Amino acid sequence: MAISAVVFDKLIHLWDELEAFPVEKATEANVHLMKTLSTWLDSDYAYWCGLLRVVDGDAAEEDPLGGWRMRISEPYQLPQVYEDHREEILENQHLADTVGAASIAIMKEAGSFRIRLLRELVDLSEYEKSSHFQKLQMPYGLTDRVYVVTPVNEDTESCFCFELAGNDGKRFDSEATNLVGTALRSVRWFQRRLFLSHGLVVGDEVFSEMERRIVLLLLTDKSEKEIAIEIGRATSTTHNYITGIYRKFGVNNRAGLMAIWLG
Repeated sequence: MAISAVVFDKLIHLWDELEAFPVEKATEANVHLMKTLSTWLDSDYAYWCGLLRVVDGDAAEEDPLGGWRMRISEPYQLPQVYEDHREEILENQHLADTVGAASIAIMKEAGSFRIRLLRELVDLSEYEKSSHFQKLQMPYGLTDRVYVVTPVNEDTESCFCFELAGNDGKRFDSEATNLVGTALRSVRWFQRRLFLSHGLVVGDEVFSEMERRIVLLLLTDKSEKEIAIEIGRATSTTHNYITGIYRKFGVNNRAGLMAIWLG
């Protein structure tokens, strides 16, 4: 895709904005990123998913998603029906009817950067007859979706989804879609940071909400005592959390933690 000077400036501006966010503000930065890209696409919904390979070898061949699972997600704008069925979706990703044909198709290409429109992955006339579509997408009138998936390492992939909904049957513009793909492909460093903020990349267990609050505070200049006050826990309890976080990342102190964050 040829990029004009105006479009190039647009990309540079977004990348600069993203880099200006403090490392402990990964979620806020991600919301800003999705909001900006949603504006470019004129999408109705946008959300990010962190995908983790949990099964490999022969077992993955029998798995609908090839051994991959959505372990974390952050929404910018999310259809209510997704929120209503969130636990069901997370618990039944090994079932084809739960994850849907499009998710199965996109994960067959795991290991490579890809931008895929829903209509490129499935036969829409058949897809709309599926129980998955009728239960989760028909209620809000899904008309189009684009996936932008970036491998972070061989066992983690970052997936941004943007959706259109309504009765007008509108579709995503291919030029805008490619622009969004270019923007995301160039910020793999940031997508890695998102995984780190949830405790992944270096491990396969997602942080608890408390662990996530603490690890992000460790990236600031707050002392352990100040962190304890902010989270409303005893200093000794906070120290135990911090020790566990360091152990998980394989470091001994904040300097080591920051070194991992900065790649």
